[in-house]
Amino acid sequence: MKNALAARVYPRTFLVPAIVVFTIFFLFPALLGLWLAFTDASTLSRTQEFIGIRNFDLLFVDNLPGFLQSVGLQFLYAVIVTLLKTVVGVALAFLLDRAFRGNHGLRALVYLPMMLSTIVVGSTFYFLLANDGPVNQALRGLGLGFLAQDWFGSFDLALYTVGIVETWMGVGWTMVIVLAALQAVPKDLIEAANLDGVSAWQMTRYLKIPFISHAITLTALLSFVAGMKAFDIIIATTGGGPGTATSVLTIFNMKALSTSNLGYASAVSFTQFMLVTLIALVLNAIINRSTKVKDL
Repeated sequence: MKNALAARVYPRTFLVPAIVVFTIFFLFPALLGLWLAFTDASTLSRTQEFIGIRNFDLLFVDNLPGFLQSVGLQFLYAVIVTLLKTVVGVALAFLLDRAFRGNHGLRALVYLPMMLSTIVVGSTFYFLLANDGPVNQALRGLGLGFLAQDWFGSFDLALYTVGIVETWMGVGWTMVIVLAALQAVPKDLIEAANLDGVSAWQMTRYLKIPFISHAITLTALLSFVAGMKAFDIIIATTGGGPGTATSVLTIFNMKALSTSNLGYASAVSFTQFMLVTLIALVLNAIINRSTKVKDL
């Protein structure tokens, strides 16, 4: 009896450190933030009083237009980076799954930007893509001045430009996950397909892609969630501008915090958390349902 009890309890003891860390650094701050959302907490005062849903009234009534605009921009940004990272990452994974000279070096080169500081990457691209920066100067020198743009200063292009920069920086992660899934495709299936005279396109479309679809959907889902929380790359490139062209929800939250109204900023943060969680759950449910249908 004691041995059976020990066998059940012993493995769970290894969860204790993780639970303690999660509670201290994630759960407790989240609960504290939720409490502050219902108070008049301020960075200028040490005391807080419970004020009910007044901060949420301020968000959903007084500041609703700006809030909805920021949510829409954040959602659009998440869609942009998800599509770019998924398409480019999967294409790179298929390319680097082939055996050729320099294969491993190219893999490391694609993954390298993830090791760089986001602020450094953002500042570098801001310099390169400035209206009078090296990229536009090179285009003008080649007689392609019509392609030169104020990439970060244009209301129409700024959000897409930032999305491309984040894709350059983070596509290596998608590539690595999909590449690992590709290399797990059973070799006997590939050999059997080759013996049957299956073309490269047919093998990719009907064998490899279905086999790695779980990896593709996972990376797409995580890329979307990351896009819904993106902040540092936007601060490093546009700072939320020009105007409100890249004033996504995280920038909206930063501006709320700059007013010293900590309770209101906490209400915005909690709303963002609930929004991202809801979207992630819905997308996960859709992905799971589509996967079950395919299995049937």
